Amino acid sequence: MKRLQPVLAAAVCCGALSLLAGCDDDYHHGYFPPPPPPTGDGLNPDALIQGTDGNFYGTTAAGGAYGLGTVFKVTAAGTETLLYSFTGGNDGATPQTLIEGSDGNFYGTNANGGSSACQQGCGTVFKITPAGVLTSLYVFTGAADGANPVSLIQGSDGNFYGAALYGGVINNSCGSAGCGVLFKVTAAGAASALYSFTATGSDGGLPVGVLQGTDGNFYGTTTFGGTGTNGTVFKVTPAGAETVLHSFAGSSDGAQPQAGLVQASDGNLYGTTQFGGTDSDGIVFKITPAGAETVLYSFTGTATDGANPATPLIEATDGNLYGTTGSGGNVGCRGGCGTVFKISTAGVESALYVFTAGGGQGQQGPDPTALLQGSDGNFYGTTAYGGAAGWGAVFKITPAGVGTALYSFNGTGL
Repeated sequence: MKRLQPVLAAAVCCGALSLLAGCDDDYHHGYFPPPPPPTGDGLNPDALIQGTDGNFYGTTAAGGAYGLGTVFKVTAAGTETLLYSFTGGNDGATPQTLIEGSDGNFYGTNANGGSSACQQGCGTVFKITPAGVLTSLYVFTGAADGANPVSLIQGSDGNFYGAALYGGVINNSCGSAGCGVLFKVTAAGAASALYSFTATGSDGGLPVGVLQGTDGNFYGTTTFGGTGTNGTVFKVTPAGAETVLHSFAGSSDGAQPQAGLVQASDGNLYGTTQFGGTDSDGIVFKITPAGAETVLYSFTGTATDGANPATPLIEATDGNLYGTTGSGGNVGCRGGCGTVFKISTAGVESALYVFTAGGGQGQQGPDPTALLQGSDGNFYGTTAYGGAAGWGAVFKITPAGVGTALYSFNGTGL
């Protein structure tokens, strides 16, 4: 589980006694000004988005002034500004996602920090202004509300929805960590569990992503559970009624999705599983809103192909889908350095770019994570490692497959 492994390792499960004890009363959401002044750079970048101002904003899972992750800004010319360094208190630690809200502020999740009811903290939802003023919108308790959030979207109603990897139902299938929840947080910071997973019967467990479809329902994936115990694709209505659309069977059907879905312009949902497929290197799949699933492509892990996709797909302006693989491609890294791939909705796949170990073209580095298409038509993303100092980079890749590093992190604040 290469891509999600850092998340699973960092998001330490809450023990049964901790869950029963609940949250320390001293923990509550509040206002956090930027630490004075944030001089440490981040390392291991993860989330990346392009703001409406044209700049790129993202998070690093570690580094910064306290070594617990950062929020950063990078201009199109490659100038980086550290907006915030997480302290590990109520502001959280180990940020995972970032989105731009309809109010112009940015919102995200921390997998750790916050409530001490979980061993490394149960995680938070935060708001941060473009100037770097951070507010902890919600602190998870590790109980019914969930623990260790790993995804976030803003719904059509203005509220925020996401997947918490743990918390919720405790049973023999998931253990004391809980099976995870689909949560809702209002702009005022009031939280509720929209759906609690059970990982029993056909239901999944450990949700990793969610989107709101054009029909208003929420669609996502779980990495565990289902009839084959290899994860599911689910639908949850705004009222909280869940339907399992597909249970992955393993083998050629795919296994253990580690990222959410994208709804393409044809109305269908597309996603990836990290494992399974004909060579056990993961697949790209299509599923209709009614639950009919098709395997579009099985990765081979060869020098020109990728392996183990574990980030969401995007639909580009040319109508094709693009994504990244955490392994495969160049063999200069153990297991391969990863790729950016293109695939049509009919299943025709090609590697747009193959990453190299360390240096390489522009020193953009191995292990690509997030991917987006910028307003200029180029593709941007992050690598968790590599770059000029080995601590990750923001990269740019043209539609013709020419890659450069826009910014390399220096790893200050280990």
